[in-house]
Amino acid sequence: MAETIVLALNGGTGSRAALDWVIERARTIQVSLELITVIDLARLPMTITKDRVIPAYEQMLMDAASRVRRNAPAVQVMTSVRRGAPLQELLNSAANADLLVIGTREATGSLYGTLRHQIAAGVSCPLVIVPTDWTPRNGSVVVGVDDDETSYLAVDFAAREAERLGRELSVVHAWRIPTLLALRWLDAGASPYNEIRMAHAEVLAGMVERVRAEHAAVVVRDTLEHGSAALVITDAAENAEMVVVGTPERGMMAGLLLGSVAHDLLISMPCPVVVVPHPADMPLLIANAEQNK
Repeated sequence: MAETIVLALNGGTGSRAALDWVIERARTIQVSLELITVIDLARLPMTITKDRVIPAYEQMLMDAASRVRRNAPAVQVMTSVRRGAPLQELLNSAANADLLVIGTREATGSLYGTLRHQIAAGVSCPLVIVPTDWTPRNGSVVVGVDDDETSYLAVDFAAREAERLGRELSVVHAWRIPTLLALRWLDAGASPYNEIRMAHAEVLAGMVERVRAEHAAVVVRDTLEHGSAALVITDAAENAEMVVVGTPERGMMAGLLLGSVAHDLLISMPCPVVVVPHPADMPLLIANAEQNK
């Protein structure tokens, strides 16, 4: 069964990088692709009419579709011009997709300002953000993990990607000692540092064991470091093919919260970043998208 991908384009250099990423992906997996663009007619300058704007965006999509057909002829391609608020339209378009892919305007920039963070906080399927300077690499697939449900989904996604690409999977877990707890240790003159480190090592070992049990062909390397998770994962992903992270459960705040690690990675953008939503949020996010159609 083909993987359904929604690729959002805005005509910038980030869009071209994202399109190239999807074409490269289509060399190893069967893909059904929808190319979309969003026009917020309410924000158009008074001097520009929709009759001038819409044909230009339609042509951009047709050019992108032609590029896909030339380079990946097996891909099923559809195009769609959507009208409305970009955030809601992008979330609606991805409600039934396997992947939503967007590009950035620059290597450390965004699709439209901070929109990439808002999309990542509300999307109901894995989101791939491709930096403008992306080119194919032979690096590993990096996944940041913690002891939660989203980490299981992120690890499973990353392991499948490593298996598809024939790459090493780097499973990274970072940990820190809470400041208040450290102050108590200083007062008591003792520190259970090693005990806490071993507890985190067990979390990492459990994730690695999960991968090896379900993806025996994948070579796994584990990394346990004390420090900021975002910095540790960013360093590990410097030469990676992609980095995968999960998000915390959002519950009633669905669409408003994004985990700090994912947030920071979307600023540093060491390589394409995949953000996997929490499983408990998926039904709620899909329902919200349906209500807003």
